Amino acid sequence: MEPSPHSPALLELKCKNCGAQLSLMDYSAQLMAARCPQCHTLFAIAGMNHPSQMILRPEVAMPKNFRVEQALHTLKITRRWFGYHAYLILFFAICWNSFVIVWQIIAISSGHWSMSLFGMLHTGVGLFLIYFVVALFINSTVFKTSQHEIVVKSGPLPWKGNLTIASGEIVQLYCVEKISHRKNSSSAHYRVEAVLQGNSRRTIVSGLTDADQALFIEQQIEKYLNLRDVPVVGEYGR
Repeated sequence: MEPSPHSPALLELKCKNCGAQLSLMDYSAQLMAARCPQCHTLFAIAGMNHPSQMILRPEVAMPKNFRVEQALHTLKITRRWFGYHAYLILFFAICWNSFVIVWQIIAISSGHWSMSLFGMLHTGVGLFLIYFVVALFINSTVFKTSQHEIVVKSGPLPWKGNLTIASGEIVQLYCVEKISHRKNSSSAHYRVEAVLQGNSRRTIVSGLTDADQALFIEQQIEKYLNLRDVPVVGEYGR
């Protein structure tokens, strides 16, 4: 069982006994070994004599539209949604809904009810665009971390992604980049994932358009919870 040839910092190891995947979360600095989380077999790790060989990342500066408040027992990170892209989506929403209104006026005034019914799909999209634009202007996502739990909540307009995770269940945080390709362009989005006890995964936040936002959230919560920053296979920014 040997480290990945691409980088000693990213261990892609498999247990020779049961085939389960190992990671640096299973690494013992004292034993210089990894213990399989499934069958608990202990293996020596060649090519990594000390955790100091891991690639360390510099601390990310606080991004724009972020605010950090730390009390005695709580870390609170607030990310405001507003950005220049809100004006672009606002313009698109105005154009879309103007088209839908004209469509419905023509359909209803001429008695073409099937045409009006067909336009209801576009009307629904237009209403969602209005809701989304308002959310971009007024919403924030708050990450409230204590030694007991992490609570993520967006508002004041309700939005998906609210969650609560027990802090004691979190083994590691890491960031993931997702690139979407279109015909003539591509775009990247980022999310913060948590590795939980038992090697399960849980998304803390997704849809971030700036990598530094994801890395900042990861680093701040890890620092507050005293989590050692170790590489995870497939993470961004290592």
